[in-house]
Amino acid sequence: MVQTARPDADDTDGSWTDKDGGSTLYTSIDDTSSDDATTFIQCEDTGGDDACIVQLATISAPGSGNVTIKYTAMSVDTSGSGDTPGIKFELLEGSTVRGSAQTNNSVHGSSWTAYSYPTSGSLDVSSVSNWGNLKLRITMLSTEGFNDILQVTQAYLETPDAAGGSTPIAAIAMNTYRQMSG
Repeated sequence: MVQTARPDADDTDGSWTDKDGGSTLYTSIDDTSSDDATTFIQCEDTGGDDACIVQLATISAPGSGNVTIKYTAMSVDTSGSGDTPGIKFELLEGSTVRGSAQTNNSVHGSSWTAYSYPTSGSLDVSSVSNWGNLKLRITMLSTEGFNDILQVTQAYLETPDAAGGSTPIAAIAMNTYRQMSG
């Protein structure tokens, strides 16, 4: 089983907007399944990197296993330059970076594509102390400032279940059977 921390509030919008040009970002990327062009956030490349930050829902400290940032994104080459913006994700605890930054300079340009970071292994979250104070910083990485657009339709943190979880019912039943059988 896994825990999923989805965005549940905006922290900082930067120049990012929702699909309709509004300023409510988290509701556009908190989907349980990617809805592609139905809801998304976007940022136009005007020559400088630009970040937004969304608060993540509270989860329990996870047990051992892989911790990943998952997102679905697409770039729009409005200028025809072939050089679209990249994206970087960071896991924050408050304002402190707690998860390694992930940079993707190859965001697919013709369709929504799901990504996972890291692609194998686990994000190093050993320094996280408050799993109720996590945020995702999403940064549009400027390439040439040609007004190309980066869009994200889903973003979340996935972790193993909480540490010290309960014993599964099947295990309890087997132990009870063994004790009764002698």
